Amino acid sequence: MGAEETRHDLWLKRINTWIGILGGSVASIAGAYNFLPSFFPAAPGDIAAIVREQGGAVVPRAQVELLTSQNVLLGTSETDRDGRYVKKDLEPGSYILKVSRAAFEPQVAKVSVASKKTTDLELVLRLRSRAQAPPSPQAASASQAQGNAIRSALEETGAAWIKNLGKSGR
Repeated sequence: MGAEETRHDLWLKRINTWIGILGGSVASIAGAYNFLPSFFPAAPGDIAAIVREQGGAVVPRAQVELLTSQNVLLGTSETDRDGRYVKKDLEPGSYILKVSRAAFEPQVAKVSVASKKTTDLELVLRLRSRAQAPPSPQAASASQAQGNAIRSALEETGAAWIKNLGKSGR
């Protein structure tokens, strides 16, 4: 039989070539599919909230803080005269909304934003009792300054654990 190729050998070569072409194509498509999510990021989503008091009346000019799930501040805003807060074009993921207004207890809400969707929320603020009234600005800043001085002194003496104190509650 020597060096001549038979029809059978040619047929096997053609099949092997086609298998190689198809395998390479499948591998290319799979690679492109895995690459696409990072190449085309997910479409943004929105948050739409309304802030009310317990009686149902809207709370205008309430302070709203938007934070990442890792407690990084993204921005602050106020509700409009109808108690509405809207934030558009947020990457899909988890966020934290902190809402406060004088005479009310602050509220915190965890929010999940989905791609191309608006997450609707209704936050209800409760009136503070007189015992819970916030201290005057002068008393609060003096207390904060004293706390910062104590924290700094402890950090300087090697109390490394103090750096993490308070982070877990934020």
